[in-house]
Amino acid sequence: AARLRDALAGTRDAPLAQYRRLDTMLHLTLAELCGSPALAAQYAAVRATLNDLLDCIPLLVRNLEHSQRQHAALVEAVLDGDADGAREIAREHCAGTAALLRGFLT
Repeated sequence: AARLRDALAGTRDAPLAQYRRLDTMLHLTLAELCGSPALAAQYAAVRATLNDLLDCIPLLVRNLEHSQRQHAALVEAVLDGDADGAREIAREHCAGTAALLRGFLT
C-alpha cells in the first residue's frame, strides 16, 4: 500500500518535465503489484512504445488534473480490493488517453 501511495504522490507532485516518467512508474507499480512478473514485463515493454505516442499529447493542467483524479480513484479501488471498480476506472482512464491520442495524432 505504501509503495502504491508513494507512486501516486509522485505523479501528484511532479513538475511537468518529470510527469511522464512518474506516471509511467505509477502504472508500472500497479502492474508489478498484481503479482505476475510476465504481466509487469509486458506492460513495461508496451509502455516504452506508448510513451512515444503519449509525448504527442501536450501536458495540459486540465488533463493532468483529470488524470490525477482517476489515478487516485484507481489506487483507492485497488487498496480497497474493489476489482470491478478498479477495472472500470482503468478502462475510463485508458479510453480518455485514447481519445486524446486520436485528437492529437489525426
